[in-house]
Amino acid sequence: MRKKQASATLPYVFVQGMIWATYGFLFSYANPYMTEKLGLSDTAAGLILCAATALACLLQPALTAAADRTNLSVRRILAFGGALTAVCAAATMLPQLGAAAEAALFAGACVGLQVLPSFANALGMEGIRRGLRINFGLARGIGSVSFGAAARVAPLLIDKLGMAGVALAGAVTAALLIPAVFLMPAGGRLAAQREEDKPTSAKEFFRENPGMAGFLLGAILLYVGHNVLSNCMFRVAQLKSPDAATEVQGTALMIAAVVELPAMFLFTAVVRKVRCDLLLLLSCLCMTLRLVLTLLLPGAAGLYGAQFMQMLGFALFAVSTVYYVGTVVPKRNVVKGQTYLGTANTLGCLVAWALGGTLIDAVGVPLMLAVCIAISAVGFGLVLLSRQKVTQTVGA
Repeated sequence: MRKKQASATLPYVFVQGMIWATYGFLFSYANPYMTEKLGLSDTAAGLILCAATALACLLQPALTAAADRTNLSVRRILAFGGALTAVCAAATMLPQLGAAAEAALFAGACVGLQVLPSFANALGMEGIRRGLRINFGLARGIGSVSFGAAARVAPLLIDKLGMAGVALAGAVTAALLIPAVFLMPAGGRLAAQREEDKPTSAKEFFRENPGMAGFLLGAILLYVGHNVLSNCMFRVAQLKSPDAATEVQGTALMIAAVVELPAMFLFTAVVRKVRCDLLLLLSCLCMTLRLVLTLLLPGAAGLYGAQFMQMLGFALFAVSTVYYVGTVVPKRNVVKGQTYLGTANTLGCLVAWALGGTLIDAVGVPLMLAVCIAISAVGFGLVLLSRQKVTQTVGA
């Protein structure tokens, strides 16, 4: 058993690495793909990607509910999402596709992609709750490395192959996820076998965890600000450096990914000394400050400087939320809790796609950032008011 436990982190790193590399290729360049390659407006691109996010948002709890009833494994759900993403991304390269069909296929790839993180988190937390030794922070940090590397390589592929390069690379990394998930140690199921350990209904879940509704709403609002900045980074880069927007975007995304690493790699050690809920609050504050600095600091150098807030912002948020939910939610609902957290991310992204492009077209990038600062600040306040004090973090 010790040997199996010791090896659990490495395959989990592979899973996170493939997911976030796919994000770096597909999601980070979804807006320029739609606007530059297909000639759509920012508003139209945002609405299409918003629809894709809405479908992903509906798909996540539907898959969780089906899994609760059928004992469908997390691995198979992840493999399904990887296959959907890979097939749709690859299909965008078929000859003689119209713009509408290509946009639909790219959006389909984004649907599959957005299903993946919450179930990957559930896979890791489920393993931890079962006693497997998984360094979640390390694995998620390698995911950020993969994201940053993909985001920085993408402009090189665009130079050589055009925007089709990101679709091709995303199809490859999504396909590699399929064997990756089956390298994880087997044995975990979504539904427990004992009657008293079976997952509860959604209504009972929130009744047992009264602070979760406020926490999840706050998380949605924080994700709105974070995702607007990520999704519209190309336009922000154009504002800061009109002559080198693609390169500035890639560099900014790479910086954000690289500075995430210390917080993610060291999280397991830090959470043994600092309460998980306090780390969560710090991350919410710094996510908001990143938006403030992005608005206020001038030029490409200012944009790069703002990305350093990612270290104590989204980096901590991405890990601390998973541990927080995994700790305060009873074991029988660990997958449901992680799925709701993933759905909060997806809802935040949905609003971000609808809001970001519309605001850019209507009032410009600076006012768009100002609106996102206000939204993120409200989210921080909700998390502050609804969080539960954590005495012993699961897995710490």
